[in-house]
Amino acid sequence: MTASASFLHMRGRVLEAIAANPAVGPSSPEMRARMLDPAGDCSLEELGFDSLALMEFCIFFETEYGIAVTSGEIEGRPSINALARWLADTAA
Repeated sequence: MTASASFLHMRGRVLEAIAANPAVGPSSPEMRARMLDPAGDCSLEELGFDSLALMEFCIFFETEYGIAVTSGEIEGRPSINALARWLADTAA
């Protein structure tokens, strides 16, 4: 899998984890479009992530994909794309 394909694959997993969390998500159609567009991007803060949402994200990610991440590692990646790039690099 190329770096670009790996990033897009992991970005899809990040979006699935966001969609699985009912407490967070895009607050408007424009935000949803930014979230879904790999050329766009949005921060986890803009999506309503707080400490509980980060913890739930970590649990979902490990349960669904077998990739253990901590909330601190996620907080260090301020956007969907930054998180997906880091996860793709980590999983490689």
